[in-house]
Amino acid sequence: MKSLKKFMAGELTRVKKIVKEELKPNGTIVNDKSFELFNSGGKKLRPMFTILAGKLGGEEHYNDVLKTSASLELLHMATLVHDDIIDDSELRRGKPTVFYEEGYFQAVNTGNYLLSSALQIVSKINNPAFHAVYSSGIREIVKGELVQFDTQFDAAQTLDDYFKKIYRKTALLIVLSIELGAHAAKLDAELMEKLRTYGYHIGMSFQIIDDCLDFTGSTKTLGKPNYSDIKNGHYTLPVLLLRDSDSEFKSMLEQFSLTKENPGALIDYILKSDAVDRALAVSTEHLELAEVEISNIDEPVRHYLTEIAGMLKNRRN
Repeated sequence: MKSLKKFMAGELTRVKKIVKEELKPNGTIVNDKSFELFNSGGKKLRPMFTILAGKLGGEEHYNDVLKTSASLELLHMATLVHDDIIDDSELRRGKPTVFYEEGYFQAVNTGNYLLSSALQIVSKINNPAFHAVYSSGIREIVKGELVQFDTQFDAAQTLDDYFKKIYRKTALLIVLSIELGAHAAKLDAELMEKLRTYGYHIGMSFQIIDDCLDFTGSTKTLGKPNYSDIKNGHYTLPVLLLRDSDSEFKSMLEQFSLTKENPGALIDYILKSDAVDRALAVSTEHLELAEVEISNIDEPVRHYLTEIAGMLKNRRN
């Protein structure tokens, strides 16, 4: 069987063509920066999920699947541009962010342009259920951005608060990628629910790993500064697990939340503990549950979805 990369190569080329036709790079900052972002790397996981779901349907719906795939990658890029403004991020994928390179207004415009382009690509898909799921998903993603600030520097937030936050931040867009691919392909409800649940567990695992890499990765491998979450008051799973099991660390975290001083002491404490390993164990549980959901779906889609879960287990950036 072909590798995932080879299996996807031709399909992603078709998606890139759709994106280029929509963004029309032409020398203006917004158009060129938008297309540059699409070409700047990234795993392209979301369009892959859409395509794989679409492969379970009939060929007559496949053009809509490809449009959906392109749309969701643009939506993902829009969220990244806006995230970089909110987090005051200097680097993204190892390169200066639009925010740092072009300033606040151009970054806002670029994010908005990407979002409107994402919606334009799928505007002619004649499927009310598709559009209902998409619009509802975008609203929840925006809510997630707002909720981030409700728990910023909140040492008393619960694990449930964290899981809800990462669902909206990351897992929801992966769920949307698979679910909208399934809607575009007109799959049956039972199969769609299995794919949706798979996407939920993959998305939760992905963000937990991302939060762990903030402690164990380097700026070079991550393409962005490490330790940024805790410095900005975004307490992730390793932090919350350690807080709930170590009274000394809990006191340190409460003090930091008040003063915003000396994050290095917290970081050192975490790195000397088993908190990251415990968080990664939660991620692994999600990956195992994801694989259960797709155990009976057709090949080669099951093989490639399983391969993606395996890639996440070994993810380092």
